[in-house]
Parts: sequence; C-alpha cells; structure tokens
Amino acid sequence: MTVQKLRCSPRVITLLFYFVFLWSRAAGICPSRCVCNDEILRVICDSANLDVVPITLNPELRELRLSSNHIKALRSSLMVYRNLEFLDLSRNQLSILDKENFVALKQLRVLMVNSNMVSSIQNDTFKSLSKLRILHMNENYLQSLPPKGFHYLENLELLDLCQNSISDIDHEAFFALKSLKTLLLRDNKITNIPTTPFQYVSKLFKLDLGLNSFERIPENSFSALNDLEELSLDGCGIKVMQYGALKWLNSLLTLRIQDNELTEVPTKAFFDVIRLEEIHIGQNKFQSLKAKSFQRLKYLRTIEINGCPNLSEIEKGAFSDNPNLNTITINHNKELKRIQDGAFDNLPNVQHVSLRGNSFETLHYNLLAWDELQFLDVRDNPFICNCSLHWLWKQLSTKNITIVDGQTDTTQVICVGPTSLKDRILGNLHFDDLDCYSYEYRRQLIIGLGSAAGAVVLIMIILGIIFRDKLADLLKSKWRSGGRKEPHYQKTSAEEESTILQAGQQSLKMIPVTEL
Repeated sequence: MTVQKLRCSPRVITLLFYFVFLWSRAAGICPSRCVCNDEILRVICDSANLDVVPITLNPELRELRLSSNHIKALRSSLMVYRNLEFLDLSRNQLSILDKENFVALKQLRVLMVNSNMVSSIQNDTFKSLSKLRILHMNENYLQSLPPKGFHYLENLELLDLCQNSISDIDHEAFFALKSLKTLLLRDNKITNIPTTPFQYVSKLFKLDLGLNSFERIPENSFSALNDLEELSLDGCGIKVMQYGALKWLNSLLTLRIQDNELTEVPTKAFFDVIRLEEIHIGQNKFQSLKAKSFQRLKYLRTIEINGCPNLSEIEKGAFSDNPNLNTITINHNKELKRIQDGAFDNLPNVQHVSLRGNSFETLHYNLLAWDELQFLDVRDNPFICNCSLHWLWKQLSTKNITIVDGQTDTTQVICVGPTSLKDRILGNLHFDDLDCYSYEYRRQLIIGLGSAAGAVVLIMIILGIIFRDKLADLLKSKWRSGGRKEPHYQKTSAEEESTILQAGQQSLKMIPVTEL
C-alpha cells in the first residue's frame, strides 16, 4: 500500500477522526493560554492571542469564553460544541454573522458578540437559537434593524444593541420577541421614537433610549408598553415632552430624563405615571422648581436634580405632592442660592438629603427635620460660618450620621467666610467662633425695637378709640370754619402815605371868608 493511497483512504480518515474524537472526549486539548475545567465543563480563553476558535476542546463544553482575541470568522468551528449554553465572542474582529455559525447551538442561553465589527444581520442569522435568553450585540457597526431580524428568538429576555449606528428600525424589527424584558438601544442615531415596533415587545420591563436624538416626545409614544417599569431618555436633547407623552405607562417606576434641554419641569407629562417612585431630572435648563413641580406623584421616593446650569431657586411647596420622598439629591447646581421656607414641608419620610456643591451661604434650620436624617451631605457650598449655622455645627460636631458606606466623610464642611474663619472646618470650630452672643444680642435688640414700635402703634390706636368723639368734634369745628385762619395783610409804604394824607385833609377843615 502506498503512502498516497493511505492518505486518500476514507476508512483511514474515519478511523483517525474517531480516534481524535474519543481522545478529545475523554480530556480535550487545552490551548496553552486557556484555562480548562472538565469538571464544570468550562473553558476560558480570554486574551489568549487566538486567531480561530479552537476545535480540540472537550465537546461536552457548556461554557466557552473567547473574549479579546483576534478571531475574524467563525465558519463551522462551533459545530463541535453542541451542548454550549454560554458563548462569549466579545472584543474580537468578527464582521459577519452567518446562519451556519450557530446552527448546532440549540442549547445556547447566552451569546455575547459585543465589541466586534458586525455591520448587519439577516432574518435567519439566529435561526437555531430558540432557547437563547440573552444577546449582547452592543458596540458594533449596525446601521439598521431589518424586518423579523430576531423572530426565531421567541424566548429572548435581554437584547443589547447599545453603541451602534442604528438610525432605521423596521416596523417588524422586533417581531416575535414576546418574552423580551429588557431592550437597550442607547447611544445610536435614532431620531424618532420607534412607537410601532414596540407593539411586538409589549412585555418590556426596561427600555433604554438614552443618548439618541429626540427633540420632542409626542403623545402616546409608548402606548404599547403597559408593563414598562424603567425608561431612560437621558442625553437626547429633549426640549418638549407633550402632555400625554408618557400615557399608558401605568407601571412605570423609574424615569431618567436628565441631561436634556427642558426649560421647565414637564409637570403635566407626569400626570400619567402616578406610580413613579424614582426620577432623575438634572442637567436641564429650568431656572426654578415651582410649587407642585411633581404634582400627583404620591409614591415618589427618590429624586435627583444634579448639574442644572440655570437653577437658582426652589420655591415653597416644590415637593408638596410627594409625601413619600425618602431621598433628595440636589447637587452641583452652581446658581442655586436659595431654598424658600416651606420648600420641604410635609415630607415626613425623608431620610437621605444631599445638597452638595451648590451656592448656599447658609441653610435655615426650619427647612427640614435635620435631626431625623440618616444621611446629610452639604459639602462644597460657600458657607458663611456664623450663628445662623449653629444647628449644622451641632450636627457635624456631635452626630456621626454623615458617613457613606464607612468611607466618604461628608462632615468636611469648609467655611468660606467670615475672613477669620476662612478655610476652616465647620465641625471643628468652637461655639464661640460662631459669634452667637453678639448675634443673639443683635437679634434681641431687633426684637425689642420691633416690640416697642408695635406697642407705640397699639397705644395710639387705643387712644384714638377712646377719644374718638372729641377728635370727631374737633374735626367738625375746623371744617365749619374753613379749617384755616384769615391771612394777615401788610400795607406798603405808598399806601401808608396816602392814608396819612387823607387823614390830614379830613382834620384841616376849611373856614369860609364870611365867617371871618
């Protein structure tokens, strides 16, 4: 028998393959940079400098991790591992996903092909993956989602398509995804809410559309998502949320609309999400929080308003419709200088408050029940440390309620003024440093002067009542006399001379001649 005939003999090839199969089935051949565990049927080949999928591993594998390699194509290399349940192909150089790549993986539950160069998918790419639960395709080059592109994935629960270049979503893109709970479309190029495609994913719990481009959120944008509990619309450039934009979101618990272009809090848009428990609305352009800004949100527990460049005031009753608030975070609003008295009234359940990095020079003691808080952070404000902050000095110097997870010390409140206390830590000051004696003296003096002035006014009112009859008579007599004296008339010198001459002429009586 010649060597050439030996090589071409099908029987020999079959025997050799069978031998290799049995040998690999018994132990498998583990590449040098991989970690193989035949007991739990897991192989980890992350950053192993591989160009292809190894085919000499234990064929009974259930978990295969091939992240951060140089794999450019799959072909039929995965056919050997028919029992795979978890496959990680992330951070490779895959540009094409073909239906033949996964045809044998009927037991697969998790597939990760994120951070590759895949630019398109077909409606039969995932044809054999009927048991797939999780699919990560984020950080690829997808530009569109074709009709019925995922329609074989009837048990899929999480679909991650973040950080692609998706601008076009077909009306039937999510066809048959009846089990989908989480849909992530963050950081794409979507310019319109894909309302119609959402009808196929009506069981969604979480939807992330952040970092896309929506200037307006029209009415009924999410009308098919009655079970949605978490919605992210942050960083989309939203200028208007129409009344009814959140209509039919009866189960919504968490809403993220921070980092947009809203010039006022969209109070009316919240009327349809009365079960809301958490809202993030910072980094918008409204100038104030008006009374009942979050009207009807009776169950709201957490609110975060950070980094608003124009926010300067929180008005009285801003949270008056939110009695269940537990956590208030209002940080790094550089124009925020004033919180009106009554802004935090009727909030009996507040336990965590952070007012860090604003422009408060003082905070009034009657704003909140500070003594009952479990957490308080007021650092990085330009506080003027005088007796008006005596309550805060007492909190910081005597109570240890402001440590976060035992690591972040929030007691380091630094004084900006007066000059004598600049850059000193408020909690380390002595009581006398707050100048409370002179402050109390001035306060008592002002109170005393005010009381004296009030007493004088009161006495005048009483005297007016007692002598009202005499006062009335006096006024009447003045009214009858015209209420004024005749003016005194002073004669001029010429008039005086004329008067004297007339008087002289009258005294010098002329005597007739006959009488002489």
